Amino acid sequence: MSDIARVNATLDRDLLDRVDAFASRHREDRSTAIRQLLDIALRELAKQDGLDAYRGGRLTLRELATMLGLGVWATHDLLSAEGVAVAQGTMSDTAVDAAALLAEMLAGSEDPPPVGRARSRPTDPDGRLGAQ
Repeated sequence: MSDIARVNATLDRDLLDRVDAFASRHREDRSTAIRQLLDIALRELAKQDGLDAYRGGRLTLRELATMLGLGVWATHDLLSAEGVAVAQGTMSDTAVDAAALLAEMLAGSEDPPPVGRARSRPTDPDGRLGAQ
C-alpha cells in the first residue's frame, strides 16, 4: 500500500465480532482484516454489477473481462461458474446474425469463394493436375 489514510468507522457490535473472528482465524490484526474484507466485498460487488450488466446486454464479454481485470477465457470460466449464459440470445438469433455477417462479407468480394466445396487444385496449361 503506497498511500494510507486513517479512517474512523462506527460498527454494530455483531459486525465487529465477526470482523474480529475473521482476523483471529487469519492471524491478522483488526485493521488488516477490515482492509481485506473491504477489498473482498468491493471486488465481489463489482463482479455482481458486471455480471448484471452482461446479462442485460449492456457489456460485451471483452468489456466485462476488462472491467474485472481478467482475460477473456477466465471471464468465460467465471460466467460458466456463475451460471450465466456466455452466448446471449437464441440459436435462431445467432444463425440469422451469422448469415447476415456472411452475406455482408461476401457482398464486398467480387469473386466469393465457393461455400462447402474443396478448393480447386492447380493445373498445367493442358488442364492436367500438377506437374508431371
